[in-house]
Amino acid sequence: MNIKSVLFAIHTITSAAATTLYASHYDGHIFTLSLSASQNGSTSLTLASTLQACGEMPSWLMLDAAEHVLYCVDESGTKSYGNGSLSSFAISSNGSLAESSSSSSKVTTMPGGVASVIYQAGDNNNNNKKKKKFLAIAHYAGAALSTFQLPLTPDSQPNQVFTFTLTEPVADPSRQDTSHPHEVFLDPTGKYILSPDLGADLIRVFTIASDGILQECDPFKVTAGNGPRHGAFYPASVSNDHNTTTLYIVNELSNTLSTYAVEYTDDDSCLSLSTLNETTPYPTTPLPSNAYVSEIRIPDNDIYISIRSDQGFAPNDSLATLELVDGTGPLAAFKNLSSSYGTVPRTFALSPDGSMVAIGNQASSNVAVVARDVETGQLGELLGSVQVGSEGQPGQSNGLSSVIWGNDHD
Repeated sequence: MNIKSVLFAIHTITSAAATTLYASHYDGHIFTLSLSASQNGSTSLTLASTLQACGEMPSWLMLDAAEHVLYCVDESGTKSYGNGSLSSFAISSNGSLAESSSSSSKVTTMPGGVASVIYQAGDNNNNNKKKKKFLAIAHYAGAALSTFQLPLTPDSQPNQVFTFTLTEPVADPSRQDTSHPHEVFLDPTGKYILSPDLGADLIRVFTIASDGILQECDPFKVTAGNGPRHGAFYPASVSNDHNTTTLYIVNELSNTLSTYAVEYTDDDSCLSLSTLNETTPYPTTPLPSNAYVSEIRIPDNDIYISIRSDQGFAPNDSLATLELVDGTGPLAAFKNLSSSYGTVPRTFALSPDGSMVAIGNQASSNVAVVARDVETGQLGELLGSVQVGSEGQPGQSNGLSSVIWGNDHD
């Protein structure tokens, strides 16, 4: 890896004095981490504080940097029993979290929340009126999607709840016993929310009205048995030519990467998808036994996908890098593997300037921060690693669940 990239990452850390990250653990704790650089150029990642909060199974963290609030989704509950929760925490100037403040609340949700996204709604032509903010949650075990208006208060109730059922036979009854929305994320225009449904083999699409109300579009049917898990768009920013927009979905059951062309209607009433291709994001097909794809991020012209339990860098697992074939998409080709510096990389996140990647390894329950070459996209140099909470077991809902960057760079 280019030494200039490592120095750039270290400069980023040094200029911020200390960089804050947050991690959640399925044991009911949220951890505040500090990434710092010494005068001799070495870096370290340390545990700054621990907070027991966000229900019994914290699963997903979402930062509202503008409001200095951290949101946490709790995966507790099942479709037939129990509920989950949504919590908010005020972030102090030093990055620590506060349970008791005007910005800190906890409310009951549908069960099994596994991911969330913050979206805005309002009149784009009224610059004097602040847009309203909302948060949408994908409920894997609850077979549902719900929304809440922000800021969260102790009296907050769901703004909307969509519940889903299976309407067609499934390819894998053991995993597709019911609808299982696994993520919610925005399209590049900010006008649509998409949710890959692992259980129903669907990509669910919702339009965002000016009042924040979601309207459900016809879902897109994916290849039977794919089990879509997470997704990302390229390009990530709004384009004047909507026809150049591409959606990439990692499929947990088939261990493939699906590429879809995105088409928008002239009146923005809905978007439609069409399949371009499906490929294996790994140097061998199929993946090693018991290995599974997990998270996907597309910061520039490279696609990163975490691979759980492949032992590509034994005893550690891998992150796969793919590159867009002609530099602009839509088709992607495998490029290389790099170490996740832990086992079962459930989640990872890029720093705001793109010079670092924080990897959340679920089973080894550690956060590893690696340098990233912003020019070539190459990953490699380990800048710091720290264990948070007890180790988990592959395939179980324990261990580390998510990691995100704080707002030091805002």
